[in-house]
Amino acid sequence: MKGVNIMEISINTCIPKIQLTYESTRHKLGMRIWGDRKSFHALHEMLSDSWECEDMEMSSEESCSYIGIISYFSYEVRHAYMGDRLITLDGKAVKGWNDKMFQQFEKEQDRFRVGMEFTWSHILFIMASWWECLQNKECPSDMLNVMREFTKNIEQLLQKQSKRYFPKLEPYLHGAIYAANPYLMHTMEHVELYYLQEAKFWERPRLDELARIMECASYGTLDYNSYLAELDKQAKKLKCRIDELRVDVDDKLYNIEL
Repeated sequence: MKGVNIMEISINTCIPKIQLTYESTRHKLGMRIWGDRKSFHALHEMLSDSWECEDMEMSSEESCSYIGIISYFSYEVRHAYMGDRLITLDGKAVKGWNDKMFQQFEKEQDRFRVGMEFTWSHILFIMASWWECLQNKECPSDMLNVMREFTKNIEQLLQKQSKRYFPKLEPYLHGAIYAANPYLMHTMEHVELYYLQEAKFWERPRLDELARIMECASYGTLDYNSYLAELDKQAKKLKCRIDELRVDVDDKLYNIEL
């Protein structure tokens, strides 16, 4: 893949505790979210106060649904503020940790920026799950403001990436994903698998190709019904429930540079 310039968009948030910036990843297969530790910690607290994220006793049915996806998102936010994902010190990437670095991380927090990254396919399902959570439970008004700004800025990054193909993908940011699907996690990983496989052969990523793959997430479409039938077939073959199925994926596929 050819290298590209990275663009960054600031969130002019009305939530003082949460100040974040977004940027496209180098090969435009996804996005990165950056901020200070306090912003990510505040976001994690907001998620945890609204829903029982990262519940160790979550059932397989829950983990397979939008609840599992919002838990995955919360987990990534928590590890971001801990410095376990992306991190820079004075603007330079931190590639290794030692005792001195740990001490600085705790005492000189203003010098650090932390972040996390997602593929476009993952962030679309995360946002759909986030909105589904909101529909099923009342949340603080601050949460709604943050979600709106996440959506707005994701949309802006995608539009800047491709004005031509963005209209094909836009519906999946605004309700086309059937988030009440009890097998939403399976659907997300199914899309991710095909998205990354296709990305290996692209000279540059195309949003219309991702939109085509995303059709299996829209209720009632031919692809949705076909994928559901395939899950049912595999579950019967293995004599288990659909939510107990696991995707066997080569780890090398997920190590592709975004």
